[in-house]
Amino acid sequence: MWGKIVEKFERYPSQIAVAKEFLRLGISIRNGKAYCDNIELVPAKIAEAVGVDRKVVISAIQNIESDKELKQVFSSLKPVANITEVARIMGCGVLEVYAESQKVGIVAAITGILARENISIRYILGEDPEISVESKLTVVTDSKIPGRLVDEFLKVDGVEKIVIS
Repeated sequence: MWGKIVEKFERYPSQIAVAKEFLRLGISIRNGKAYCDNIELVPAKIAEAVGVDRKVVISAIQNIESDKELKQVFSSLKPVANITEVARIMGCGVLEVYAESQKVGIVAAITGILARENISIRYILGEDPEISVESKLTVVTDSKIPGRLVDEFLKVDGVEKIVIS
């Protein structure tokens, strides 16, 4: 999908930035407008947040809606809350796994270690490196994650770095 977006906006790098934020945040496009679920977003405020002109946001929305496939994708997006910071405040465990994005089985291996340790998972968020800064898996657990598991997490093929809080 990312390749299709880059192709559609190849002459408009500012619009790529807008489309990327829409994908990252789950902002949908319907009837010429941007929405966070059912809340309509103002193009000027989107532009301010992305660091582009308001006209760029409007043009990006028009370009998305002019392409049948992109329109279908962007009209179906839904926002997802990232509860990582809230989880830390509530005393839950938070595991951040930085890994190679193309490796298969990282999520299975990480969750398998947690399951073996009888640690219940409340929330998982995997960030796509094409729309996020880096490839990261965030796992929120009911209880703190023991530091003794760090070495085991790091042995998982493709894992580059672990942060436990």
